[in-house]
Parts: sequence; C-alpha cells; structure tokens
Amino acid sequence: MISIIIPTYNRCLQLEETLSSFKKIQVNSTLYEILIIDNGSKDSTYEVYENFKKSHNHINIRYFYDDIPGLLTGRHKGAKEAIGDILTFIDDDVIINDLWLESIIKIMNNRQDVSLLTGPNLPKYESKPPLWLNYFWDKTIYGGKMCAWLSLLDLNVDETYIHPNYVWGLNFTIRKSVFIMLGGFHPDNISPEFQMFQGDGETGLTMKAFLNGYKALYNKNVMLHHQIPENRLTLDYFDKRAFYEGVCNSFSDLRNNHLKNELPSKIISSNNIFNKLKRRLNILNFSLLNLIMKKKYNKRFELKRLEGYTFHKEMFETNPRVNKWVLKKDFFEYNFNEI
Repeated sequence: MISIIIPTYNRCLQLEETLSSFKKIQVNSTLYEILIIDNGSKDSTYEVYENFKKSHNHINIRYFYDDIPGLLTGRHKGAKEAIGDILTFIDDDVIINDLWLESIIKIMNNRQDVSLLTGPNLPKYESKPPLWLNYFWDKTIYGGKMCAWLSLLDLNVDETYIHPNYVWGLNFTIRKSVFIMLGGFHPDNISPEFQMFQGDGETGLTMKAFLNGYKALYNKNVMLHHQIPENRLTLDYFDKRAFYEGVCNSFSDLRNNHLKNELPSKIISSNNIFNKLKRRLNILNFSLLNLIMKKKYNKRFELKRLEGYTFHKEMFETNPRVNKWVLKKDFFEYNFNEI
C-alpha cells in the first residue's frame, strides 16, 4: 500500500485544491491511503477534510492533528500512522497529474532496486512571474532545468536514475523501511519564533541515502504542479529563502562535525555539496546576460545565507537547547518543551 502524507498548516484553500486533484484518479482504494496531518491550523482545514471525505467516500482518507510546530511534525506523524510500506510525502499546495499515483504504485511494486522516487514539479503561477525569475532557473546534469528556490524541477526525460538530492519534499516517495533505517527527516519549515530549531529537512535524509547506495528514480508520469502564490514571486521571499538556507547549512555542518558516525568525515555538508554542484552547473546556463544578472542577485542572497548561517551557529554555541536539538540522533520523537 502507498501512504500519501500531506502535512498542512492554515492553508485550507490550497489543501482543498490539492485534494480535488485526487478526484480523477482511477486507482483501487485498497492500494493507497491519504493522511492529512494538521499542524495546528486555525482556519477551516478540518472542514475541508470532512467535506471531502463525505463527498468522496470511495477515497481512503484519514485526518490527524498535532500542533507541535514545524513541517517535521506532519512528516513524522504521518509516517508513524501510515499503514503502507511505501511513503509518499507531498505538500498541501500541489496538484497531482492523472497518472501520478498509478505510476508510483507500478514503479515501486515492480522496481525493487528503486528506494526513492520523484518526477516533474511544474509551476502553477497565481500571477505572471517577474522577468528576473528567469535568472534562477538552472540546467541540470540530467538535462532539463530546475528552480530550487521554488522547488521546481523538469528534467525533460521520460525516466532516469538521479542523485537522491533531487527528490524534494513536495513530491517525495520512499520505502518505509529505508526511511526508518536512515533516521527519517530533519527539521524543516519552522515558524520564525522557533527558527533556531530549523534543520536541513529532506536533504539530510537524501544525502544519507546517497552515501548508503540507495537508488533514486525520476519518472515523467510522477508529475505534479506546485501552486506558486504571488507573494513568493518577490525578492523579499527569496531573501527569506536564502536566510533559511544559511540556517540549514549551519545545521548540516554542525551535525557532520560533531556526529562523526552520521556521515563520513570527508563530507563537509550535504547542502554545501548540492550548492557546489548547482554553482558548477551555472556555467551551462542560458546566456551571458543571465550569468551577469545571476551573479548580481547571488551576491545579495549570499549575504542573507551568511546571516542565517551565523545566526544558527551562534545559537548552537550559546543556547544549550539548540545544541541538544542539533545533535539529536534522530527526530522521530521530540517535544520543544523537553529540550
């Protein structure tokens, strides 16, 4: 069985559209389940779930509530409650393709060498994107292009094996046994007041998958669209993303430096490795103007990354709670009040 886990927080309208995209699937309900993990919403999230369940009783869907802050809560609560031996994590603002679920089931059942799976993450813009967004699309070593800032990926191939770091959290399938063996996700998407507890999310998990030899696959039919609201198409939003990336890089470095058994000592940082790869690929980009403009914006965002990195490192060095948090063996069980 495939367990589709959807963490959500105060985005009932987006969630409603995400659930609506499941109406068109032609898959027997005994082969999958949908788990809505409500991370403390104050809006109409529960009503959206309840109405959908009543209107579509042929779809196997369940609801759980857990208000411990952070995306990590939804991901790990979902994994704990999941019946399936395959876990598929998606965001609450995606629209799945007609063949998405059918393809996941077919591939994961027939390709035992595949431990992680993803596909195209295409944009569904709320408004016309600004021209400067073009500077943040990069070519990849597999072909196609990506915009990591908005979690968009299109390799423009039917199928290919990929580095696990290309399996992103909005379209993330993994065998449950592998998920548990690798220690699950790291903290991610934590509200500003708990920013010192931010981690490197799925990157820590996918980097360990790579180092342990687990194969990841990209298939064109495992496709979804990511809803991009107008407020994400601003330089202020990109500033925040860069700051968070700095925090994530600090988290990765600190764990790798202090937990010698987690990753080989030659690995500096999972995020840094991926960033170096992306920078190397920038030379393949679309035009000289693109490179000039990218350099201009990257200088701005590099300062934000440094700000986030410095903030987190200082918190680690001065706050015992943050120190203890960063060095946890895994994050399957936690409570901020007990840290």
